[in-house]
Amino acid sequence: MRIVFDNPFEAGGSWFKGNVHTHTTNSDGQMTPGQVIRRYEEAGYDFLSITDHGVRTDTEDLSGSGILLIPGEEICVGSSEWGRFYHIIGLNVGEGIPVEDFQKEGNPQRVIDLIRGQGGVAILAHPYWSDLNFHDLAKFKDHIGVEVYNTTCDLTIGRGYSTVHWDDLLTAGQRLLGFAVDDAHCLDKPLLPLDMCKAWISVKARSLTVESIMEGIGRGRFYSSNGPEIRGIEIEGGEIRVASSPVKSIAFVSNGGHGENNTVEEGSLEEAVYTVTGSEAYVRIEITDRSGRKAWSNPVYVEP
Repeated sequence: MRIVFDNPFEAGGSWFKGNVHTHTTNSDGQMTPGQVIRRYEEAGYDFLSITDHGVRTDTEDLSGSGILLIPGEEICVGSSEWGRFYHIIGLNVGEGIPVEDFQKEGNPQRVIDLIRGQGGVAILAHPYWSDLNFHDLAKFKDHIGVEVYNTTCDLTIGRGYSTVHWDDLLTAGQRLLGFAVDDAHCLDKPLLPLDMCKAWISVKARSLTVESIMEGIGRGRFYSSNGPEIRGIEIEGGEIRVASSPVKSIAFVSNGGHGENNTVEEGSLEEAVYTVTGSEAYVRIEITDRSGRKAWSNPVYVEP
């Protein structure tokens, strides 16, 4: 048995907090790029990607704001089994993606290929919100991950969590990273909290530069959260040990009926251990605090 995991807690560097899915008035957001950047900087975020629909928002004049800006774009193309668009996030794109947004005839795989051709990485956005099923998702390649939590999808229609989609793809053998994002639009509606500065990825990187942050993301050296912290992961002798901020449960999620959930009704947990049997394809860590907020590790892969 061989356990494969590029452990961010053992890598050199520092932790940096960021959001990689955000909109402004350059597409369908309600705040200007400057306003959005200022909000995230004030909330303690280290980096941000503005991913407006169909346009690569120019943040060159805003790069001295104190927060690292990673160029991005969101493209919506194609048609799922239920006739819905695929939403694809491109991070670190060198220029605008030459595809018209919101075209049913568009090819999602071509968008992924174009993003990669510019040196960027592609992420499949909010599959639950988009009504995407396993067959819709499994046919693509060369993207690095899927959104497992999306703040605005959660706050607007209660479809923010896509962990089932992620688990289906991992069970099928696809090695995909999981991202928690805001997808902030800053809509002003009654009974709708502001959908920004609520979810993030914490990346271990050598420095706060686009090159280092993208290297950390590409290697999976991050965890995702909308509240609690994963403070350590150790793997030794077939055991996976996790340390966290005080939470209600620490789950080791796997395939085929494997895995384990550790839960307390009173008090809190700050660590848990799982012994790998060798029959798992993957094990991922999901922790939940008493407010229902969660954090997710990237998958630990188990090979024969």
